[in-house]
Amino acid sequence: MLGDLRRAQILADARERGGVSLRELSDRFAVSIPTIRRDLSALADQGLVRRVHGGAVVLAAPARPERVVARLPAGAGAVPLPQGQPEHLYVARRVVSAQEAAALVTPGTAIGLSGGRAAVELAGLLDDVPGLTVVTPVPAVAAAVRNRATVVVLVGGVRTPSGSHAGPLTHATLDRLNLDLAVVDLPDPASGDALAAQTDLALVLRATAAVYLRPATGSRPRSG
Repeated sequence: MLGDLRRAQILADARERGGVSLRELSDRFAVSIPTIRRDLSALADQGLVRRVHGGAVVLAAPARPERVVARLPAGAGAVPLPQGQPEHLYVARRVVSAQEAAALVTPGTAIGLSGGRAAVELAGLLDDVPGLTVVTPVPAVAAAVRNRATVVVLVGGVRTPSGSHAGPLTHATLDRLNLDLAVVDLPDPASGDALAAQTDLALVLRATAAVYLRPATGSRPRSG
C-alpha cells in the first residue's frame, strides 16, 4: 500500500477511535513498526495527531456535520444510491462554487475531490489550509494541489472518457477510506460518463458531508 494512502487510513482510524497503536497498525498494514512510526511522525508534523508511547492520539478533528439522505424524485440535483438500496432514496446536497467549497474546508480535513475545471480550481484554493488529505480519482485535480505538505491520494482505476479513474479498483480503495467532506461535480446524465458519476457517488457515500460543485464557466472534461 502506498504510504500516502496508508497514512490517510491511519488518520481516519485515529479520528474514529481517538487513537491508534503501533502494533495494531503494523499488523493491519503488514509493514514494520519503524514504518508506522514514520507514518505517525509525518501526521504529527502536520498537526493531525500527537505521538504517545506505543502509538498516537488524534488532536482536533474537524466538526462532522450530520449526513443528509433525502427522498427526492430523480433529477433536480439528486444522485441515486448504489444497487441494492431503495431506488427512491437519493443523497441530496447543495450546489456551491469552488470559492464557497473552499470556505468549508478546515485544517486537518480529509476531503474527497472530483470533477472538472471547477474541481481543479478548488484544489488550487486549498494551498493555505494545513494538514489536508485530498483523495481524488482525477489526475488533473491531484496535479493542481501545490502544497507539498498536503497528503494527496490519487485513486487508480480504469480511465473514463472524462479523464477520471473508475471501476472496481477505484471503489475497493474508496471503501477503505473515511472522508470528512466530499466535493464532486453536479450529476449530468447528458455527459455520457456513467463510470465517473459512480465514482463521484462513492466519494459522497464515504463522506460525513458533501456538496456539489457548480460548473466553472467554459468547463472542459476532467482531463483538461
